[in-house]
Amino acid sequence: MLQRQTEQPLYQQLAGRVADDIRAGVFAAGSKVPSVRKLAGQYGVSISTVTQAYAWLEDQGWISARPQSGYFVRSHVSSAEQQIPPLSAGDKPCAVTKAEFINGMLAKINRPAMINLGAAIPRPDWLPQRVLQTHIQKVSRFHSAEVFDYLFSPGLEELRNQVAVRMRDVNVRCQADDIVITHGCAEALALCLRAVTNPGDLIAVESPCYYGFLQTADMLGLKIIEIPTDPQQGMSVDALQLALQQWPVKVIQVSSRYSNPTGCSMPVEQQKKLMALASQYQVPVIEDDVYGETGYPVARGQAQSPASVLKTYDQDGLVLYCSSFSKTVSAGLRVGWCIPGRWYRQVTERQTFTTFSAASLSQYAMLSYLQNGHYDRHLRQFRVRAANSMQRFIHAIRQYFPPGTRVSEPAGGFILWVCLPEGVSAMDLHYEAAQRSVIIIPGDVFSNTEHFSNYIRINTAITWSEDVEDAIKILAQLVKRQQQKYSGSVGA
Repeated sequence: MLQRQTEQPLYQQLAGRVADDIRAGVFAAGSKVPSVRKLAGQYGVSISTVTQAYAWLEDQGWISARPQSGYFVRSHVSSAEQQIPPLSAGDKPCAVTKAEFINGMLAKINRPAMINLGAAIPRPDWLPQRVLQTHIQKVSRFHSAEVFDYLFSPGLEELRNQVAVRMRDVNVRCQADDIVITHGCAEALALCLRAVTNPGDLIAVESPCYYGFLQTADMLGLKIIEIPTDPQQGMSVDALQLALQQWPVKVIQVSSRYSNPTGCSMPVEQQKKLMALASQYQVPVIEDDVYGETGYPVARGQAQSPASVLKTYDQDGLVLYCSSFSKTVSAGLRVGWCIPGRWYRQVTERQTFTTFSAASLSQYAMLSYLQNGHYDRHLRQFRVRAANSMQRFIHAIRQYFPPGTRVSEPAGGFILWVCLPEGVSAMDLHYEAAQRSVIIIPGDVFSNTEHFSNYIRINTAITWSEDVEDAIKILAQLVKRQQQKYSGSVGA
């Protein structure tokens, strides 16, 4: 029910409610809003009030009428969005924790009206959906007893064998009995972190660091020291050595290839130095290699990406290696794995008494897909597509964003780390862009410091289109607007 307020007519209150729903994505662009009669019943107002409200929304550019069909959300509501009031203080990140902010942000990503430049998830047309459907149907038919039954840690042996074979590509010699199948890379990282730490322990991480790992560490009651990280060559081994000398670091977390969010890769010599340091101090290393198989084809004149990982140089079982097929095959199947080295027993025990293992259907479907040789062919196409898309995004950012903007140039993966000009708030940009149906991730969530408040991460695993280019232009305009405000305040 709407309450009558003397300062605002009833029809404008109702119009405001509908506009809020459109802005939040409840009614996506092109979708039909409730009929006049239905809305009148929902809010307990007259048909005349609803008619006035819809007429006001139509005048403001939110909806359009279609004869004999009703009212529909307009595909482009820029004229109305220009009149959107600034966000209230309650919507600012200071009112919520980072975990709450991340949950709210992820909840918006799958809304059809949103252009997802935030979460690092390839668009469905990038992934082998039809082929996977065939394999899911196949294993459901011919292995029904197995796929509808439990699988326990460490997971399906034949699938672990397939992973062991793939690890040969980075010269990691392992057997099926060294591998644990997990519910995506997220579970792999969490299991490994739990296996090597206790609440109150200190862990060393890259800075910036994947926000999911930071939140997991926080939930486990761990303390974090952030190690300076070069945007091209990864974690500073010299800075890590100083930290190990001064602090009781219990574990090192790092990505050696296409780190999230910087996209950096550690040269082979840096990998060897880090492992020598870990061996000297006997500190376990959790290696996140979820983007490892997404390296771009090497063109003439380009440097070769490292064909090794930290696990390659692990002589003491200190590396707990984590990865998954989520970024290249299917996020929804949730099939990942870890090679936990000397902590194999602790990882399997923790998995047994929490999730048992990844879903049986997912493991059998992934095994069938790998056995038929589809994956390597798909990877070759995926890498070329990712490289081309990355260049389109980099070119557009350099074309439309203001001077002073800096952007990473990764050799793999599909995420860009963008440094915005001085005075631009990435968190404000996130909220302003969301109002225009564009999702980005602000750099604030990748650190417990304030060092990345003018950085954003952009997902490039999305087919380039006019809508995507418009989204980049919108971001550029918002950045310029913030920059102008900052320049004016400094000049004053």
